[in-house]
Amino acid sequence: MAKHPFEIMPWTKEHDPTNFTSDLASIKKYIQEQAHRDVSSYTSSVFVLTEMGELIIRGYYSLSSISIVFSELPIRVQKRLPKYPQASAILLGRLGVDKEFSLKIQKEQGFKPRFGELLLADAQMRCLRNCKDVGSALLAVDAETPSIEEQKSGAKDPLPFYSKYGFVSLSANPRRVIKTMRSIAEEFKQI
Repeated sequence: MAKHPFEIMPWTKEHDPTNFTSDLASIKKYIQEQAHRDVSSYTSSVFVLTEMGELIIRGYYSLSSISIVFSELPIRVQKRLPKYPQASAILLGRLGVDKEFSLKIQKEQGFKPRFGELLLADAQMRCLRNCKDVGSALLAVDAETPSIEEQKSGAKDPLPFYSKYGFVSLSANPRRVIKTMRSIAEEFKQI
């Protein structure tokens, strides 16, 4: 990707989401209509992927704090955490890549750019750094199910993407997947 250097930074109102495209309506709608409210109300932090020195949003993710009922965690996760009624977590609420831009880069370079993986890796590293200041045992994701119309338009179920990177489902809510900060620390120690 030498032709297109990228950077990930906190969202500001100067960033332009106008032409952001996605197969998932909620991903497009969030960055175009909701992100600024969440950031200004301190509900979520939003981080955007842009081309170096540009303000056009090519991808993004959001982070916020949640807690998860301890008994809903997989047994193997429970065994490694203190037995408090709730486990602290950071929610990766949204993660999206501009579909049209991704296709353009793929056409130029002959292979699919891995912006989703880049954003996920950045989110994990950011969470790991920040949990040293404000403890969080887990990183959680609510993997949205694409509607039938979205699936017909090419939207893929994001659950396998997160499973591929070590996230595991909660038994009470299989669409909520988690990964321990301990696991993230181990993975990034090896890089």
